[in-house]
Amino acid sequence: MKKLGYILFFILFVTGQVFAQDDRYKNTFVCTRGKAHFFSKTPVEDIEATTYKAACVLNTETRKVSVKIPIISFKFANGLMEQHFNENYMETDKYPSAVLDAVVSNTDIDFSRDGYYDVELRGSLEIHGVKQERVIYGKLVVMNGQVSSATANFDVKLVDHKIEVPKLVFANIAEVIKVDVEFVFQRYQKAN
Repeated sequence: MKKLGYILFFILFVTGQVFAQDDRYKNTFVCTRGKAHFFSKTPVEDIEATTYKAACVLNTETRKVSVKIPIISFKFANGLMEQHFNENYMETDKYPSAVLDAVVSNTDIDFSRDGYYDVELRGSLEIHGVKQERVIYGKLVVMNGQVSSATANFDVKLVDHKIEVPKLVFANIAEVIKVDVEFVFQRYQKAN
């Protein structure tokens, strides 16, 4: 009888641990195929590129947001432009990703109540190996009691991230790049 008690205790303990582990992810939403797009407009030339490999994790309990974008995944209409972007300007061999580590700073958002919310993210944006403290504004959609999607538009100054443009092509590339991102979320599910 004592042995049965130990076995039952062990089963309840292990089951409790499994549920406790899964429970820590219940407030986590992920997107692994987010869209990131940038646009540079000058009188001489417009440059733009898009990737669908941006990843985002949002934890609604801690309000933390993490975004990682592989720079080399941006696709241009012009292959030579893409090569110059990766090799000469972004140096993707040294700085492969852009990373945002932030928190949703406005406290009036109920992540379980359906609606459209204006969000303010405060944190660190790292591009080209240089971190800058940033405030980024966006929109968040909650549907059926869970985070559904998010969008944001913001500017990136090349000088803030020590991205150098040769004088020869300086008129072709804007000093401030327009960036927009879109994420469609799913509730995180731990792989078995």
